[in-house]
Amino acid sequence: MKLKGVLKPALAFSLFLALLWGCAEEVKEEVEVLPVFQYTIDASSGEEWAYFNFSLGSRVTISDPTTSTEWDIGFQRFRIKVNCGTSGPGKGGVVNMGAVDFDSVTTAPTEGYVVDEMLKWEHPGMPPIEYSGNPAMKDWYEVKGGMPPLLISKKEVFVVRTADGKYAKMQILDYYDEEGRGGFITFKYAYQPEGTANLRTK
Repeated sequence: MKLKGVLKPALAFSLFLALLWGCAEEVKEEVEVLPVFQYTIDASSGEEWAYFNFSLGSRVTISDPTTSTEWDIGFQRFRIKVNCGTSGPGKGGVVNMGAVDFDSVTTAPTEGYVVDEMLKWEHPGMPPIEYSGNPAMKDWYEVKGGMPPLLISKKEVFVVRTADGKYAKMQILDYYDEEGRGGFITFKYAYQPEGTANLRTK
């Protein structure tokens, strides 16, 4: 009988521990879900670049992009540059995640970021154009139709490392405005202001 008396408290304590462990298993760490924004930037000029800052969520005016870290990504017609390499002094870079669902990209890669270099754009019947841009974003579109050609986004998702080393993901949606004018690039994006690799949007 004494043995049974000892077992009862021990059994009760074991049940308590099991219950406590079960409750702990149910407590899950909350993961921040980032808001998704959509922006249209007028990059229709064939001479001037249009610059965008992810932390501000807007276009910025840059006098000298080769010395400034106030911009993250630049657009000129269909050409795209990022603040790194031959384009600027920033810590930027791009990883092309492919034509995947935007929300499926939940974490910024730890490596594989492509930096800017001198690129050449060539199209039959047109003179070649040399510019500083990002190779990972060079072919973000498909060319259809005749002259002028029609540019259709491949809807690829790009993880962009910003000028200050933080992360954003973006997807180009359209190259044309409502009137059909080219160079008005609409893209959606999510920006991680804390500097972590979390890019979860759903």
